[in-house]
Amino acid sequence: MLALTVVLAIAGCSFPPLNGGPAVRFHGEATDPIGDTASVADARVARPADLVYASVQVTDDALRLTVRFAPHSLDPATTGAAILLDTDLDPETGGRNPGLGADYLVSFHAGARREATIARAMTDAECTPPGIPCRYEPFEHTEVVLSNDEMTAVFPRSALARFDGRLNFLVIAYASLNDGRGTATSDHMPNLPAQFIAVR
Repeated sequence: MLALTVVLAIAGCSFPPLNGGPAVRFHGEATDPIGDTASVADARVARPADLVYASVQVTDDALRLTVRFAPHSLDPATTGAAILLDTDLDPETGGRNPGLGADYLVSFHAGARREATIARAMTDAECTPPGIPCRYEPFEHTEVVLSNDEMTAVFPRSALARFDGRLNFLVIAYASLNDGRGTATSDHMPNLPAQFIAVR
C-alpha cells in the first residue's frame, strides 16, 4: 500500500520563520515508508539508504533542501542522494522523467567530501533525441550538514534562473561504489504512481 504524504503551501502565503530566521515563502515535503529499499539484496551495499522524509523550503534569498533516512540506514562512507528540481513546472523542459522536466540536479554526498552540488540540465551533440538535455553541468557547491539520519544543504535562491519559488521535485537515494565510479540506487521518493512532490 502506498504511504505518501505531501504537504503543500498555498501560493502567496508564508510560513513562520524557523528559529528567528527568514520567512519561508514556499514549502513542500513528503514522507516515505520504511523498508522499501531496492538494493537490500545487493551484497555490495551493507546499509541501503532508506528514504523516509524530504523537504524543500524557499525563502526570499535561499533554497533549503533536507533529506532524512530510516535509522541507521545512512552510511556516511557511501550514502548519496540526488534531488531533481523542475523549477519552471514544465515537464517538457530539462532532463526528462515521467511527469517531471528536471531543470536542475542537486547531489548530496555524505562521505569525506560532505558537500552538495547543484547542476543545470544541458544539451550537447551526444544527446538523443537532439535538443533534449541529457546531462547536468555542475556550477555551484555548498556544505552538507549531516545530523544523525539527516542531510541538509542551503543554496542561494539566485542560483536558479527564472525561478519564482515554486517547483516540483523528486529524490533518489543511492550508494557510491568503487570509490564513486559507480552507484546502486536504493530508494525513490515519491513512490509510483506519484510523480513528484510539489513546492507551493
